[in-house]
Amino acid sequence: MDSTSNYFELLKFCLNEDQPVPSCIKDINWHDLLVFATKHAIPGIFLPTILMENGRLSKDDFMGNKPSDEDVMEWVFEGHRLRKNNTTLFGRTVKASEWFLENGFRNCILKGQGNAIMYPDPYMRTCGDIDIWLEGGREKILEFTNQYYSGRKASSIHVDFPMFRDAEVEVHFRPSYMLNPFIDRKVKKYFEEVASSQFTNKVTSPDGKYSFNIPTNTFNLFFQLLHIYRHIIKEGIGLRQIIDYYYLLRKAKGDGMTEADKNELVKVLKRFRMLKFARAIMYIEQSLLGLDRDYLYVEPDEKEGKFIINEVLEAGNFGKYETRMNKSMKGARGHVKRFLILESFHYRLLLHYPSESFWVPFYDFRGHLRRRLKGEPVDDD
Repeated sequence: MDSTSNYFELLKFCLNEDQPVPSCIKDINWHDLLVFATKHAIPGIFLPTILMENGRLSKDDFMGNKPSDEDVMEWVFEGHRLRKNNTTLFGRTVKASEWFLENGFRNCILKGQGNAIMYPDPYMRTCGDIDIWLEGGREKILEFTNQYYSGRKASSIHVDFPMFRDAEVEVHFRPSYMLNPFIDRKVKKYFEEVASSQFTNKVTSPDGKYSFNIPTNTFNLFFQLLHIYRHIIKEGIGLRQIIDYYYLLRKAKGDGMTEADKNELVKVLKRFRMLKFARAIMYIEQSLLGLDRDYLYVEPDEKEGKFIINEVLEAGNFGKYETRMNKSMKGARGHVKRFLILESFHYRLLLHYPSESFWVPFYDFRGHLRRRLKGEPVDDD
């Protein structure tokens, strides 16, 4: 087995308590595993097991390949960093949610610490910024945010709101968008239809310290799949978002998601032409991450799933480690040539997801004009 296959075997073991200790553990280079995990923003998935904090491994289970003192120190340092960052971000998330509510805006937290709460150890998820969806619509929200930070350019879905020095906050008018303008109109309307119930779905961290609203399970399964889908189309995504979805699927079943709920979700995915992508993600969740079939809401697609996991492994977290396009860009001169190379790279997905991939060049060109003429930021979620 190659090193990546070994990492996936160990990842499956770390995620699922019913998995036996994998034989590949005797061949793993622990420093290289940390490099791989960092590329995909998932070191906290491996850490409690490797450091024998959760009782999954004993000294003998390492088969003579126990991490060296230097390896242990690397992983321990990463664990301290994750715990510190999550403690800060949980506190800031609660403060932001309460502050906006006090100022008349019901809200919910998108992804971020709302996902961390679903993890066995919420402090071991690699965290980022705070995405908070406010009730009220774009005009009302911007009128309010401009009272504090005037002149900040807003994208079509959010505006930066620097209320903390140690945590970035994005205030959302709506959770996400699609590149296809015709489908995007329908998605926007769907968000408006289901918005109210998202602002009353309160959750509390396992240690009881932090409480805030997150999306309902059925809506969250659609929204986070859309998040993964769009980043695959545009720039790439790492395993963290796939693992977030793994824990979301487990939470949905644990909370009693019914067949009717699954059928409603499938209807939504068909409506927005995302069912094929959902089947690919189901394959990854089941075959590579070890999730039982009972947790899935559609049948897995092996062929498409293998294609998508290859894209994930190539790109890394939000495409930061993508090298294929960089090779093509090397030596390219002029904005037009670079633009054409970029868009031809995006078109590798055209046969797989035409309804979204087709619109990438138009979206990029429009975004370029908006940045040049109005100084507006690009859309992102």
